[in-house]
Amino acid sequence: MSKIAFVSQSGNVMKSTLATAMGLEAVANGIDTTVVDLDTEHRTITAFIEQRIEYEIEPIFKVNTVDSAREALDSFNDEQLYIIDAPSRATSATSTIAKEVDLVIQPTPPSKKDIDLALKTFFQLSSDGVPVENMLFVITRVGSSAELDRAVEYIQSADIEGKTIRVLSSAIWEKVAYRSAINDGLAITETQYPTLNDNAKAVIHQILTILIR
Repeated sequence: MSKIAFVSQSGNVMKSTLATAMGLEAVANGIDTTVVDLDTEHRTITAFIEQRIEYEIEPIFKVNTVDSAREALDSFNDEQLYIIDAPSRATSATSTIAKEVDLVIQPTPPSKKDIDLALKTFFQLSSDGVPVENMLFVITRVGSSAELDRAVEYIQSADIEGKTIRVLSSAIWEKVAYRSAINDGLAITETQYPTLNDNAKAVIHQILTILIR
């Protein structure tokens, strides 16, 4: 069993979007998966699955809607993959969850302001006892390859206790098609454009490869 958590310090970073896409891609590949919606402010994933059920869109995954970190951690049942969508702003619940999962994934847009805020979250989790090896950045809302390169370089210039925080080489681009898909009850891996779908799947599969290792 692998347990992962998607966390963030601010909204609109595609945290729930990535958690949803990962859950659907895992299920599509035959992986027994449950996603926990702990984002009490938005309940994005709960609403998304309800929409897919209403529109009869397959596949779907099991979603547990919970109100506390402890409830989130205790509601799994031997699934192969267990995904927790943490609150949109890092809290003590974020730390509680991060200590007990195999991988903590933090999406961040590529601006220095957004990255600095995200780094602050990982520094705090490290202070709380979460290993740097369990932390991962995913760059989202990227406008160009040059912007992605600058963001990756900036993240890699930082360290926690001499250790570099991992960041995926694949990223999620800023595309209208992704937003349109979500509006229709689809994931960012299910747009009408195969290239965009492959791009999003590359991010998901990189994460899965890290878990397998």
